[in-house]
Amino acid sequence: MNRYALHLLGGFAVQVGDREVTLPPGCQRLVALLALKRRPMHRLWVCATLWPHTQTRRAVASLRSATWRLRPAGADPLVIDERQYMALAPDVSVDWHDAVDLIDRLLVGNAVVEPQLVTDLLPLLRAGELLDKWIEPWVCPERSRYHALRMSAVEALGRGADKPVAHHPRGALRSVHTGGTVPREHADSRDSRLP
Repeated sequence: MNRYALHLLGGFAVQVGDREVTLPPGCQRLVALLALKRRPMHRLWVCATLWPHTQTRRAVASLRSATWRLRPAGADPLVIDERQYMALAPDVSVDWHDAVDLIDRLLVGNAVVEPQLVTDLLPLLRAGELLDKWIEPWVCPERSRYHALRMSAVEALGRGADKPVAHHPRGALRSVHTGGTVPREHADSRDSRLP
């Protein structure tokens, strides 16, 4: 069975295997909201968040319609819909989750930077802002938090260029980009202090 991948960085996209899945706007908003929360959410909260200026009965009908419209698009496995609660399916890969988890490892980690962490994190940092150009009020606070976290990661990677790297005596970024081989004559003055 192909695994679903949800892309929230730089915009919104859903893939299953190599195929991109096109979702209607209401479905996109539902899936994105559940992905941002990372835990089961009460259906009425989802209704109030996605349709804040609508009567409850109409918002519930809109939610029912959005969940039903996932099925013809082939995306119903994205959402777990149980009686009162909804959540993103746990086996859905989300680029934003990966980025946040890797940034947490980088910022909370010990003094040694793993080259694989940097290799995995750099493309995610370059992917763009969280749900770029979305204007929903529930997206903006998460986007601001992610932007700050992303900038902290970029700064940490910049400072980490001279940190020890597992299996490499030189800096993390230098080791990842050059395979740890920087000729002595091209090394900067900071490298001359290394044994």
